[in-house]
Amino acid sequence: MNKTTHRARRYDVITDEAQFRALQPEWDALWTRAQGHYYQSFSYGWLAWDHVSKPHGRLLRCIVCRDDGQLVMIWPLEAVKRALWTYLVPLGPEGGDYTSVLVADDASAAALIEGAWHTARRRCGADFIHMPYVRETLHLYTLVSRERHVLFAEAHQASAARLRGQGTWDEYCRSLGTLFGKRPGTFVKRLAKEGTVAVRVVDPAEERETASLIEWMFNCKRSWSDRVGKRSVWLDSPEFERFLGKLIHSRDVPSMARLIVVTLDDAPVAGIIVSVGNPWASAIFAGYDPYYGRCCPGLIAVEQCVKWAFENGFDLDFGVGAERFKSYWARGEATTAWTTQIVNSKWGLLAIHTRRLARVLASLARRRAHRATTGPDSALASHR
Repeated sequence: MNKTTHRARRYDVITDEAQFRALQPEWDALWTRAQGHYYQSFSYGWLAWDHVSKPHGRLLRCIVCRDDGQLVMIWPLEAVKRALWTYLVPLGPEGGDYTSVLVADDASAAALIEGAWHTARRRCGADFIHMPYVRETLHLYTLVSRERHVLFAEAHQASAARLRGQGTWDEYCRSLGTLFGKRPGTFVKRLAKEGTVAVRVVDPAEERETASLIEWMFNCKRSWSDRVGKRSVWLDSPEFERFLGKLIHSRDVPSMARLIVVTLDDAPVAGIIVSVGNPWASAIFAGYDPYYGRCCPGLIAVEQCVKWAFENGFDLDFGVGAERFKSYWARGEATTAWTTQIVNSKWGLLAIHTRRLARVLASLARRRAHRATTGPDSALASHR
């Protein structure tokens, strides 16, 4: 564990699993105090490390800061070896979660985040730093965007529904307008013409049923992915599938999520996994049976997810994506999140210059080959 002391403030880079595990009580307290998102919780970090990162041979790089001995900032990261270079990325599966630093929103937050960023750059041995989905409203985004060697930056739309203080569920629904010409509750009525519709939250302790439903959701998602020609790495990851189940129930950490399932005549037609709020809940993963696509079971699952969050006093974050249902439930409010990668070492710069040179040389070779096949001699040969 590396140490740097500046008055009473100290930044540490934790690389040892036992020391990481020992952070739980302090981490839980900071997460509650800072009203952290589910992906900033110790439960998420530990499960991600134990079930995804460690099995893939990644290296723990968790940055923490203490003021007078009290834990005031946590940023769980990991180092990934790719060929001859090291990439620093957020700890966790590549499933679409935001990147942010867990810190209380007070006068010291900006300085703590800046210290975390400098620690990541200087003490984690990274040639490249990859930051997916950083909200542009965060100080972390300001720091990343100022870097000199930004390799790429891609913008994503992000939507979230503010549900607290909206009166009753019916009052909230009346304020929304329509989605695809339909008001909330309409899609359930359409599906009910096919049979008996039921919605329930699966008991987290029912591990076997949870695993079976998540497997079914993944199969549905893969079928959809094949139809539309989109394929994400995590969609074929058994580790990510297992990780989602552990978020719902694990013997090691408190449950961080719930599985809501929509059934037709007792058979699943849609499901969605949603995190427990603090007070923000997050829609994590969803899948639906394409056979009943005309009845929009996926939209029913989303509506039931929003209703569950509403009734439990949570706001709901839909994450990145420009899907129409997200902006509908968010009443058209949207922000921007950026996926950014920077070059962080001379060795990394050398890699970039080498790649660019290789592309230039390959382009010159193609031009020469093209001229050779279209020159006078080539035309004469063709004539013969």
